[in-house]
Order: sequence, then structure tokens, then C-alpha cells
Amino acid sequence: MSEIIYPDRDFVLPGDATPLELAIADTDARLDDIDMDEIRRVRVIAEAPAAYLKHLAWEKSVDVWDPLWPDDIKRAVIEAAPIVHTHKGKLYAVRVALAALKVDTTIIQWWEEVPRGPAYTFLVKAYARARLYDGPVLNDRLIRAIFSSIMRAKPLSRAFGLVVGATFPRPLGLAPVALGKIASRKALHPRLDAKSGRTLGLAPIALGKVAPRVALHPTLDACSGRTLGLAGIGLGLTRVRAPILLRSTP
Repeated sequence: MSEIIYPDRDFVLPGDATPLELAIADTDARLDDIDMDEIRRVRVIAEAPAAYLKHLAWEKSVDVWDPLWPDDIKRAVIEAAPIVHTHKGKLYAVRVALAALKVDTTIIQWWEEVPRGPAYTFLVKAYARARLYDGPVLNDRLIRAIFSSIMRAKPLSRAFGLVVGATFPRPLGLAPVALGKIASRKALHPRLDAKSGRTLGLAPIALGKVAPRVALHPTLDACSGRTLGLAGIGLGLTRVRAPILLRSTP
């Protein structure tokens, strides 16, 4: 019978220990190879390795989850889940759920709309302020995540309208760009530098402090309901609003 070779470990066993006793001792010794600090970090949302975040999301009963989100968004959604569940059925839960996605939210009740909206409805204006996916700040995947988050957190009996846009808090230094088929063209009229009075090149770019607002109104595909062209980028401190005509039913 061939000799059984075990890793070098500090066994407290007599020299004539049986193979079974050595095997048991080797199994117990493997516990020393486990990173005990990793077990602790798995329970801490801010420190958990990225591979364990989906398990934490399941444990916290996260309603809306996308594996393509950046890790910081995943951690924020997990952190917000207990608060969302505590206040589910209230508009506060909608704000918390969208804030975890780095979406600024304004909620307008039906009696606050001008003209007054349908009874017991509300309007959500959601402005994304971070890029969650490759490509434009706003895309179909983000809009679905926003819509699903509202549906899971809102009062069950209340319908709502949704307007989605993007907010850029810092100067971008880029000319307006739109993707997809846009039916209308928007002209940009920058202010000129008071000292030089010149503009640069043929593109709509001006010297000095420019703060234009470029409204983007994409069309909807009548069959699929998907939006065409959600990217909008402007110069200066610009807020781009892309109204998406979405209506829920109770």
C-alpha cells in the first residue's frame, strides 16, 4: 500500500497515528487557511468583495437589480433596500429608491399640477446625474430601472406619469449631440465674450461663460414604445430634459 502524503502541518499526533486520524487532523487544520477577515467583510456592504454583492442584494430583498451597474451603485441600492421596504407604499420610498441610482427626483401630486391632473395620480420627474452604463447617460436600460423602481415602491393603487432627463452639474465643454432620429433641430445661440466679441470656428461654441439650455424631445416608436435618441450634451451648466411619455395604471 502506497504511503499517504499530507501537507506540512503542525499535527499534535503521535508518530503511529492512523491514516484516519491524520485525515481528520488535516481537515481541521484547513480552517486555519480561511481568511476570517473576509468572512467579516462579506457582512459589511461597504467592504464586501464585488463577487458577494448579488448575495447581499438577495439577503436584503432588493427589488430591482442589474448586474451591469457599477459597484458603488450596487452598494447604494443594497444600503437603501431596508429603508425602501420600511416605507414601501409611500412616495418617500420612491425618492429613496431612485436616490440610490443617483437620480434626482421631484414628485408632483395630482392637485399640484397645472392644470390639475387625474385624481389620486402623481408625476415623477427623474433626472439622472451619473452614468450607470456605457454610452449615453440616458438609455432604455436606465429608464426601465427607474420605472421598475417606482413601480415596486409606489402606493399600489396610484397611477403615475414619468418624465426622465439628465442633469450635468459641471461644465462639459462639448457641443450638443443627439443620437437616434430626432424630428426637430435645435439652434444654439451662445453669448459672445464681451472683450473679444469673437466666436471660435464654425461650431456653436462661444468664448467666455456660456450656459445654454438644450431641450431634447425624442420620438417614441409606436410599436415597441422604446425611445429613439436619448443622448443630449450641452455647454456650460446645462440641464437636458428628455420627456418620456410613460403612464402607469394602478
